[in-house]
Amino acid sequence: MAKGDDNVQRKKNKVTRKKMSRKNDSATVSARIAAIIAAKKRRKSGKRSMCQGMCFSLPTPQDPYNERQGKPDITKKKKKKKNKVKSRDKEDKKPSPMSIDGVEKMDGPSKFLMSNLNEIENSFRKDGTYSEQHDKFLFTSTWGIEFWKCFLSGKDIVETSGMSSTVEQIAWIVSTAADAIAKREKDEEEDESIGNSPFLLYLVPSQSKASQVRSVCKALKGIGIHTVSLHQGASLDHQISGLKSVEPEFIVATPERLLEIVNSKGVDISGVSLLVIDELGSLCSSGYLDAVKSIKQAISSKHQSVVFNDSFTATTIPAVQGLLGRSINRVTVSDSVASQGSYIVQTVNVCSTEDKKLEKFAELLDSSSSKIIHIITKEESFGKIRALLKLKGISEVQKSRKPLAHLIDIEQLDTTVMRDFETVLLPDFFPSIEIYTQILTSMARESVHGVLQSFITKKEAKSYQAGPLVNVLESCAQNVPDPWKNLSVAMSD
Repeated sequence: MAKGDDNVQRKKNKVTRKKMSRKNDSATVSARIAAIIAAKKRRKSGKRSMCQGMCFSLPTPQDPYNERQGKPDITKKKKKKKNKVKSRDKEDKKPSPMSIDGVEKMDGPSKFLMSNLNEIENSFRKDGTYSEQHDKFLFTSTWGIEFWKCFLSGKDIVETSGMSSTVEQIAWIVSTAADAIAKREKDEEEDESIGNSPFLLYLVPSQSKASQVRSVCKALKGIGIHTVSLHQGASLDHQISGLKSVEPEFIVATPERLLEIVNSKGVDISGVSLLVIDELGSLCSSGYLDAVKSIKQAISSKHQSVVFNDSFTATTIPAVQGLLGRSINRVTVSDSVASQGSYIVQTVNVCSTEDKKLEKFAELLDSSSSKIIHIITKEESFGKIRALLKLKGISEVQKSRKPLAHLIDIEQLDTTVMRDFETVLLPDFFPSIEIYTQILTSMARESVHGVLQSFITKKEAKSYQAGPLVNVLESCAQNVPDPWKNLSVAMSD
C-alpha cells in the first residue's frame, strides 16, 4: 500500500469511528431510548442497579444482603472444589486407627469393610454360634489385617497354617471382596467391563463346607451382595434357573457341580476377580485337582487366587505351584517350622564319598532352572566351588544365559536378606539344625518354588544327629532318604 493510500484509509477509519460513536451516544436520542441503551449496557456488563437486582434475585444464606445481585460467585466455587480435593488428600494421608504395626503412613481397612465385618459378627451373635467359639472382635484379627495387606498387593495368596479356613478368615475374605466391589462400581469405565460374572468364586470340597461359607456371606445380603451355593444334592436345573434370576456377586461351589453348570452355559465365570480354593488337600485326595485346574483356566480375566491347604503332602506342593503365580504372598499366624518352611522342596543327598558328593553337586548345577543359585558354605571351600563353577561355565557375574552363582560364607550368614532366595545349596552340610531351620524359614518368602539342597557323605552322616532333621523333613512332607531314617532309628535306640 502506498503512503498516500495509507493516509486515505486512516481518514476513512476515523470517519467510521465517529459515526459509530454517534449511534451509541445516548445524548442524540430521547430520554426513554437512552435509558433502554444504558440498561442494555449494564445487563451485558453484569452490573445492575439495586432495584433491578432485587427484581431478578432473592437474598440467600450465602449472600443475605444480596450484594452479589443474584450472580454466582465463580471464584469461591473454584476454591471450594480445590478445598474438596485437599480434604480428600488429607483424609487419605491421615493414618487410620487400624494401621498395621511396622508400616508407616499406611491406611487401614475402609469403614465399609469394617461395617461388613460388624454385620457378619452381629448375625452370628444373634444366632448364638459365634460367641461360643470366639471371644474377640473380627476387626482385631491379626490374620485378617495380614490378608488385607496381601490382597491390596494384587499377588496370589497362600495360607500356610495347614488347616482349612475358619469363620474368622471367611469373614475377612468376603468382607474384603465386598469392599472391592463397592470401590470398583464407583469407576464407570471398570463398571462397564464387569459383565455378568461373579466377583468371588469360592471352591470347597463338600456341601457342609459350602453351607458354612454361605452362612457367613448371608449377612452381606442387606448391602446387595447375593451369594449362591452350588453343590450336589440339589437339582441342576433349579440351580441354573436360580443363577439366571439372581446374578450373584459370590458363588460358593464344589468343583464337579460348577463344571457341569459352566459346560451347560448356566453361568459365566470368565470375569471372576477373586478365586478362593479351600481345603486343597481334600480336593486332591478326592480327585478334583483336574477340575480345579479347568475352572481356573476358564477364568480369562486377570484375577487373584487364594489357597487354603489343609494338609502338607508330596502331591499338594506341585498342585499349589501350578495354581499360583511366580510371586506370591504368604499368610499365616503360625510360627512352626512346618508352616514357615512350607512349599520349599528340601532334599538331603547322602553320598558315599567326597568325590561322589562333588559329582552330585555338579549334576544339580547343570539341571537347575533358577536364575540365581545361592551357595552357602565355609570360606575355605570357596576355592573348589569356584573351580567347579568355572568348569560348568557358571559365573558369579551375569555374562550369559546360564545361572548366576552367589557364594555366601556360613560364618557371615545374614538370614534377614534371604527372603528372595529361591534356590539354596549347602555343598558341605554342617551339623547345626538351628542354622538349617533358620535358612529354611527365611528363604523364598514370596515364592512356592523354593529349593533347599544339602550334600553330605555317609562318613559325615555318622557323626550327625539325624533325629531333629528327620522331624523337620517329615513335618514339611519331604522325602527322607533311607540312610537317614535308619540312622535316626539307630540313634533313638
